[in-house]
Amino acid sequence: MKCKYCDQIFLEDVDIGLNYFHHVKINHYDLLTDDDKMIHDIREKMIKSKKEYETLKKKIGDSDLIFNQKNMDVK
Repeated sequence: MKCKYCDQIFLEDVDIGLNYFHHVKINHYDLLTDDDKMIHDIREKMIKSKKEYETLKKKIGDSDLIFNQKNMDVK
């Protein structure tokens, strides 16, 4: 995939979307329209929130599994 703002080419791999996202933030954020900046900022917050949730989930476990284990009726 090629950057639409410069000639950099991104290799096709699992992280291509995140790599492109971070490249645009670092190198081309000032070229984005106001609407594109707003969308970019929202995506950035969503990515941060997802990472924090995954870290918390690894730390304390899946809340559904914990809830179900505590309330399981074992006879």
